[in-house]
Amino acid sequence: MEQWNDLAFARSWAERNTDDSTERRQPLDPLQRIVSDHLASGSVPARVLDLGCGHGVIAACILHELPRVALVGVDGSPPMLELACERLAPFADRCVLAQADFETMTPTDLPGGPFGVAVAVQSIHDSSDEGKKRALASVHAVLAPSGLFLLLDRVRLATPALFGAYRSVWEALGSAFYSQQREGGTLAEHVHSVAERGDKPGSLEQNLLWLREAGFDEVAVLYVIGVRALIAAVVR
Repeated sequence: MEQWNDLAFARSWAERNTDDSTERRQPLDPLQRIVSDHLASGSVPARVLDLGCGHGVIAACILHELPRVALVGVDGSPPMLELACERLAPFADRCVLAQADFETMTPTDLPGGPFGVAVAVQSIHDSSDEGKKRALASVHAVLAPSGLFLLLDRVRLATPALFGAYRSVWEALGSAFYSQQREGGTLAEHVHSVAERGDKPGSLEQNLLWLREAGFDEVAVLYVIGVRALIAAVVR
């Protein structure tokens, strides 16, 4: 079980998940391009919400690449926020960090809005379904008109009979998109691996439904790679 409230665990995890690893960069590069392009339109505030900011890797990339953008990072783990504070110190004049738990989250836990863009990267899959729905509804409430939400996260493998096809994708794409060594070589190993980490991912269909229930007017799947998906949702 991942122990996000333990500083030693959080620091060890952060050291293994850096911003310069190929495994992290390939999925993140398209997300960052979308953020940049959406803000460049000038139709939304130049403010970004990083929901589940962790140790600040995504926030640092956004703040570095977009010097006119302000960012609010929110996470439920005090140790991860401590690490994020260290990483984001060079951007202190443009960045605010706040602690909030997805399970009890309300819009008031997300200061600094309205936001032009919100992102949630690998952050809501270990919440309960009710926690996910609360977080998504809270994000919707603090986005500006035409605001964009990008959800890049694990989704549940909802078609067990097709596990072999998933495994083939992991083997073909390798570590850049989370190889089968981390997902399990058999369905039983995969299910055990997900449970052992304490993950509770919803299926792709559930995530789309939750976003629509949260009030997003248009929702689209931008890509799916095995059990990772990038989903976009917009407020009219």
